Amino acid sequence: MSNSSKRPEIVSEKLAHALRSDSDDAFIDASPFAACLLPLLRELGWNNYAKELIEALPHFSEQLDLIDLRNILATLGYESTPVAIESDKLKHELYPALYITKEGRVLLLQGIDEQLIHYYDPSDDSYQTTEKLNLQGTAYLFTDCHHAHGSNPSEAPGADWFSNLLQRFQKMIIHLLGMTFIINLAALLVPLFIMVIYDKVIGAKSAETLPFLISGAAILLSADLGLRYLRAKLLGVTAGRLDYLIGVETFKRMLYLPPLYTERSTVAAQLSRLKQFDSVRDFFTGPSAAIALELPFVILFLIVIGILGGVVALIPLAMVIGFVMLGLFWLPMLNSKIMRSGKARTDKQRIIMQTVAGRKEIKSIGGETVWWERFRENSGEAVLSNYHTFLSNNVMNNLAQGMMTFTGVAVLGVGTLQVMAGEMTIGALIAIMALVWRVLSPMQSAFLSFSKIQQTIKAIKQINQLMKLRNERKGGKSGLVLEKLKGDIRIERVSFRYGPDRDPALLGVSFHIKPGEIVAISGNTGSGKSTLIKMIAGMYAPQAGSIQVDHMDLRQLNAMDLRRAVAYVPQQTHMFHGTITQNIRLNNSLATDEQIESAAAEAGVLEEILALPEGFNTRIGDTTIDRMPPGFLRSLSMARAFVSPAKILLLDEPGASLDDESDRRFVEQLKLLKGKRSIVMVSHRPSHIRLADKAILMDQGAVAHVGHPDEVVALLLENLT
Repeated sequence: MSNSSKRPEIVSEKLAHALRSDSDDAFIDASPFAACLLPLLRELGWNNYAKELIEALPHFSEQLDLIDLRNILATLGYESTPVAIESDKLKHELYPALYITKEGRVLLLQGIDEQLIHYYDPSDDSYQTTEKLNLQGTAYLFTDCHHAHGSNPSEAPGADWFSNLLQRFQKMIIHLLGMTFIINLAALLVPLFIMVIYDKVIGAKSAETLPFLISGAAILLSADLGLRYLRAKLLGVTAGRLDYLIGVETFKRMLYLPPLYTERSTVAAQLSRLKQFDSVRDFFTGPSAAIALELPFVILFLIVIGILGGVVALIPLAMVIGFVMLGLFWLPMLNSKIMRSGKARTDKQRIIMQTVAGRKEIKSIGGETVWWERFRENSGEAVLSNYHTFLSNNVMNNLAQGMMTFTGVAVLGVGTLQVMAGEMTIGALIAIMALVWRVLSPMQSAFLSFSKIQQTIKAIKQINQLMKLRNERKGGKSGLVLEKLKGDIRIERVSFRYGPDRDPALLGVSFHIKPGEIVAISGNTGSGKSTLIKMIAGMYAPQAGSIQVDHMDLRQLNAMDLRRAVAYVPQQTHMFHGTITQNIRLNNSLATDEQIESAAAEAGVLEEILALPEGFNTRIGDTTIDRMPPGFLRSLSMARAFVSPAKILLLDEPGASLDDESDRRFVEQLKLLKGKRSIVMVSHRPSHIRLADKAILMDQGAVAHVGHPDEVVALLLENLT
């Protein structure tokens, strides 16, 4: 099979190919950091699958650099910390370490033995020993963060994940506050400069001091602009890192959640939940973060106004309190309108997604008019709720603007009386007016951002709740044990229900599958067949009873490792955007090109793939699958299962969407597999059931009959008649 392509091969593909062929040469040729990767993992005691290393490789990098190396190790469970230190001063308990000299030389320090330093030099692929290195540079120290070592606090239920995340940015936040303080100090000096001009220069007609004052003000304003630019850069970096970490970690957590948490939610609901997390990103990347930094310094301006104007400071202080009170009064009403508007948008989005997914069914039943009427009603509700939300926001904006104007007029009026009474100078009044706007401007912005701030707080709470859920990724790896499965499956009195208010999907199910047996499971719709096969695949855990594979209880195994050790073909065929090779290799990232060809041949689809213009490099997973025969896609799904060396094969309605030729080919495949793998197959087709060594008939979540396939076929035919 040729994997040639017009695009150059990226580094991850080269390294993955090297791992599949058990060769280190590609790592040595890629970069010094890539050359150090495997020796470093060996020194760290990493003894898990090459499969995990392939999956941890960067997908789009053209060269593996230091950042890529640290990200790979973090994915595998090893956090790294840079320390500037001389190579000979590194304590022996801190080894192994990746050392980068000031000249850019890369070394892997392996350890110290009898005062001798053992290290690996990737420049000439050599392992060396010396008494002294005498190097200046940075050592990257590695910490094992697997659960067994108790150093993964983010996984602990109940932890405030977002607060822990912010603590990582504590220094940056302190720097931002410090810069904002200096910026506000500069902003405070400008009104004071104006006051000096009016009172000292104009009043005393002292033009000689004017150039010095203007020069000082120019320097101050230049420094202010520079600080604002630096703050914007630092805020952008902080916001970008937060956005990346929040997006990646929440997406990762949702991927690793047990299927029971997510598969009962609609696609629209899950997309809506992910979109709510965007409000956190918008808060940090938008003007709201700058407003939050400015608010603490409102007190500083109020104090200066009090020093200059006395009781005049009570006016802006009262207006600040007024903004807070109005926000607390107006916010609940506005929130109800926002929630109604959000629900209407979600409903509209849901009906659009359903239309795109089921437009063929809508046309086939002639439901265009009914469906259009439903969309029209949803659109009307969305427009009406958006109008009420817009109106409330507009009223709030006008109120905020009116309060600011009233405050300015009130300060001007009271200040004028004080000037006329000789209690304040004209320069002080002008300075106070400038300071009042500095007080009210961030308050108005914060007032108008109340709804966004509340959405952000709500999204943070949801993120924390999501992070409290336990995922399926456990520290103890069981994959090495599961690689040697024989395929003995024992199900003993298993019961399961999807929710406390739902009827049992399985009730006291028991049977035994010997290694190499084919077992067919049949029954009416809703009898628990698919639920049972998903439980064998580790998708669900029994709520009563047990499922054992080779005398090991599935609940004691890592669910992810179990699924890697079991080949599962679901009822509905899903192909993802990418080439045919990439889709087949999803089930076994270690599969070589030859193994992929063999799996395709075993699935009876090799000739059809090779007949395509680009062969195995043909891209599928988008609109192209609509033009492909269902039997071809089902065979690709089978090939994806066959590429796994698993001894257990689970087939959920494999005959769905198959024509006569595809079904005949599938029957031949099963005959060839008989005795080689333990096969559990959900099917209604007599031709499939008769291939089994024994068949199971299920009814309302319980086993109604276990026996010879002909007996189950006869019972099925009786039920039909």
